[in-house]
Amino acid sequence: MSFVPDKLSAARERRTVRPADLRPPGNEGLMVNEIATDVSMWPSSLWRVTDLEPMRPLLSHRWIRCRSFTVVEQVPAWLAAGPHGDAVEWVIDRARALTVAQAEALAALSDEGEEPLTRTLWARWRRGHGSGSPVGWALTALQEVVTEAARRVGPHLFGPDEEIEEVEVLSDPAWLRAQRAAYAAALALGAPGFLAPDENALLARRWTTVFGSPDLPGR
Repeated sequence: MSFVPDKLSAARERRTVRPADLRPPGNEGLMVNEIATDVSMWPSSLWRVTDLEPMRPLLSHRWIRCRSFTVVEQVPAWLAAGPHGDAVEWVIDRARALTVAQAEALAALSDEGEEPLTRTLWARWRRGHGSGSPVGWALTALQEVVTEAARRVGPHLFGPDEEIEEVEVLSDPAWLRAQRAAYAAALALGAPGFLAPDENALLARRWTTVFGSPDLPGR
């Protein structure tokens, strides 16, 4: 695969239906992450590459922009959420298709213990990591898919953002509780090493009560 600036400009023109007046900056190219969990969006596909031809200057030691590289193999997309990303993908898939009945069932269950366990998990993660998430950017993807599911139900689940004018955010109490249940389950199932097994089970309890436990090969 090679990066051709002229094709990028043409693609921008097709997307915006406006002429691309500016040439792309000199360091704009194909971005390659060294660590899968640094991928900043939930991917539809993930590839292992080699033979990188980097562009200058190198802006980071964790990712670089390349003129070209060689694709070695396709790997499971869920690796962007870490070694237990298949469990996180399971949560995201169910959150993407969340129904009113499921949201109400999640909201009706007690969330006792979720908040302190979540704080503990994050505190233990931050002891060895300055930033990021134990499941990569999957938590952002999870919030987006719950919001998309709510929009399919109707605008009555949304209200004005208190900080940004003319922006609406998910505001329905039941759906917000369902979103928090998904968040807790993604952390419990995707980063199980930070809590004891019974604590992880409690953190994921609302989600697994409604959806069951993920049936994943090798787990």
